[in-house]
Amino acid sequence: MFDAFPFDEWSEEITTFWTFGVEGDTGTIVMTILGVLLMIGSLIQFVRLESRKLDAQTRALRQALAATEDGTPVTVTVTTITTE
Repeated sequence: MFDAFPFDEWSEEITTFWTFGVEGDTGTIVMTILGVLLMIGSLIQFVRLESRKLDAQTRALRQALAATEDGTPVTVTVTTITTE
């Protein structure tokens, strides 16, 4: 098997290339914390977006139900997507 990766040529100076500094440096910790905060913020925004969409759909369905109880004709379109 051909292995061309230069493990023997790596030195300790290569660690300064990664993130902000050497292994265990505060830069690595800062980047990890920022990444976790960004992930949590993204999840919160996703849940809020989906909640707004569900609330809008609930309002639309309640309006349609109220219109049918009043005797006003309501048209409903149903789309079915099938995949094979």
